[in-house]
Amino acid sequence: MDITEQNEWENETFKSLRIVGDDLSGKSYEDCIFIDCDFIDCKWNNSSFANCEFKYCSITNLKLSNCKFGEVLFEECKLVGLNFSLCKKLLFSIELKKCNIQLCNFSELNLTETSFNSSTIKDCDFLEARLAGADFSNCDLNGTLFENCDLRQADFRGATNYSIDPWQNKVKKARFSMPEVISLLTPFELNIEY
Repeated sequence: MDITEQNEWENETFKSLRIVGDDLSGKSYEDCIFIDCDFIDCKWNNSSFANCEFKYCSITNLKLSNCKFGEVLFEECKLVGLNFSLCKKLLFSIELKKCNIQLCNFSELNLTETSFNSSTIKDCDFLEARLAGADFSNCDLNGTLFENCDLRQADFRGATNYSIDPWQNKVKKARFSMPEVISLLTPFELNIEY
């Protein structure tokens, strides 16, 4: 099946595709499943994904200007160098489970109650993101930046390597676990002895 041959796809399952450098802009996918697919250096500008699932996929350095993601699941995927902040913000909705997420930008997005459960999220940016009730449980957040975010009632239990400044982010009723919660005191330059 050639994913480039038509502009609208519905109820299709794509398996083991390897697409490098193709322009897939302006395409529409509804209720589609992508399994073990690689998308590298492609353009998804002005494309639309509704009720789609990506499983065991590698998605690297895509152009996402005005791309729509509505109710899209990424499960055990590798996502590298994606600027989700360029996507259409209206009705943006994704879920990520056990993903390896690197160098991605989620700034200024409404990610309220979004699940990132058990993902590795390294060197990513969440600037002015709405993350109230988001699930970061059991995530490795090494090098990830949270700045001016709404993290109220977010779940960080079991998460590691996070650096969250409670003066720059709303953290009321967020859930943390020991001993990692001590990192919230970093901005105060305290000497803490164990």
